[in-house]
Amino acid sequence: MAASSPATYGPAVLTAPEGSVEVVPIPNGRFKVTLKPNDRNIFIPRQSCETSLPPNVISSFLDASFSRLCDSLARLDDPEYVRKVLSTQLLAYFDEADFRGKRLLDFGCGQGASTLCMGAILPETEIVGVELDPARIQLAERVLAARSLPNVHFLVSPDAKRLPDEIGTFDYVMLSAVYEHLLPAERRQVMPLIWSKLKPGGTLFINQTPYRYFPYEHHTTGLWFINYLPDKLSLFLSRHLSRINPDITRSRDWNVHLRAGIRGGTEREILRDLRRAGERGAVLQPKGRDRAAYWLEGTSHHRYWWIKKVIAAFFRMTDRLWGTVPSMNLDVAIRKT
Repeated sequence: MAASSPATYGPAVLTAPEGSVEVVPIPNGRFKVTLKPNDRNIFIPRQSCETSLPPNVISSFLDASFSRLCDSLARLDDPEYVRKVLSTQLLAYFDEADFRGKRLLDFGCGQGASTLCMGAILPETEIVGVELDPARIQLAERVLAARSLPNVHFLVSPDAKRLPDEIGTFDYVMLSAVYEHLLPAERRQVMPLIWSKLKPGGTLFINQTPYRYFPYEHHTTGLWFINYLPDKLSLFLSRHLSRINPDITRSRDWNVHLRAGIRGGTEREILRDLRRAGERGAVLQPKGRDRAAYWLEGTSHHRYWWIKKVIAAFFRMTDRLWGTVPSMNLDVAIRKT
């Protein structure tokens, strides 16, 4: 893929087979990035964004994907995107002082957005991002060079069943938008592996994973009630009715749909897989409140507030009876007991 970048940071046009990308300087050393596809029917989750990354780094992300360029950049720069999710979850369960001098593993870090965000949120914590794909780690390291976070570094896993040699143990482990992309057999292997690297008393965080039994499958297909149906019927409906992610939902291979995250996960499934390592975990409640109140605080207070309070009361009951909060996305912290 060819991409052009100016020697100075003036307006630039980067080119790709799928279209062009306008990069325009704006105040505070940032850039406005706008995608202009040749085919207006191409699925683009985010068509424009702002970033602090220079054009040469933007060009590297363009080489990885045209349609998801702005989504990838937003994960790194938009404070309301990945950073807000991570900061809210981490500091709901612990104070910032609890992370000082500790080690945190960001498993399945991808292009490094979650790792770099946590590195900025927790400057006195060693953050290690691990990813199986070397190309994604190369992108993450390019961003790291531009951001200069000395407490962050990245490693490539040797294969899907192992972590890098001599990676050590950790006080915290983060799976941010990762668990849903593991196939069932991989979950049974990977979760005990991660758990074995967590120190006793350490905590595993999981977020941005769709809840398996939420009525609306928002992550992959945009269809109602599909996760209550058998696999073959879900595959048929996904292929014929879904209007999002066509490169995924048109596939005849059910594993492609699973890899995309269609089935999500539950607290019970995670705990079951962790027990394969021989040590139990306990779902934590946030500081000073329960998980239902934590969910309610994360919603908008401007619309349907009384309905949301009723839902929170229902979540409080399900959490006490069955250990689950069946909201749209799974958000859970599990301590290694």
